[in-house]
Amino acid sequence: MIIERSINDSQHYCHFNLTKERFVARLGGDDLALFMNKQSMDEYPDACPFLRPCPEGFYCTIYSFRPSHCRNFVCV
Repeated sequence: MIIERSINDSQHYCHFNLTKERFVARLGGDDLALFMNKQSMDEYPDACPFLRPCPEGFYCTIYSFRPSHCRNFVCV
């Protein structure tokens, strides 16, 4: 996933590089605060720009607005 352009801190034009799907990612509240902490992902430079580490693994900061490819992904 690539952030093409930021509208502001909480809205970003994005596209999913595998399917070329375009969407607007929206963040708010605690998700926005997590997203703004970019240092937490320094050791994962190729990861989705909206993921952040948490005690349980990783947390999606755009979960409510994630693209269909992410919605359809099944982790086994």
